[in-house]
Amino acid sequence: MRLRWLTVMAVVASAVGLSVAQQTPSDVAFAGEFFFRFRVAAGGLSPQARAGVVQERLTQVFTRLYDRGALPTVGVRHHNGWATIWVTGVLFVTVTPDDARANGTTVRHLASQWGRNTARALRTILPTPKVARPLRRALWLAQAR
Repeated sequence: MRLRWLTVMAVVASAVGLSVAQQTPSDVAFAGEFFFRFRVAAGGLSPQARAGVVQERLTQVFTRLYDRGALPTVGVRHHNGWATIWVTGVLFVTVTPDDARANGTTVRHLASQWGRNTARALRTILPTPKVARPLRRALWLAQAR
């Protein structure tokens, strides 16, 4: 009986592992800049859906930065076994233990890596504040017409 129970548990564990391994990864990229790759689902969202949420948050970040005419600030907050990355006061992404496992690392290391990637990509994409202010004014004037 005990051997049968262990066999059932092994089959279930294999099936769970296969379902995670078989998910289609989804990259988060914008304007040709790679941010990071989702390899697993989280919070009931597939990797593709998670990438879509981050793309929406990118719009929020860009709006804030253009309104302020400032450079982005990227911060990592560690919680009890997971982490969040914030960009200019906007929750950007959550790093889960499953994300870390799928990437063969720890939550702390993966959050740090994704945070660095995000900061680098945003610095590359966004204009400097000296360029952003006149651009923001030009956009405002164009909308006023």
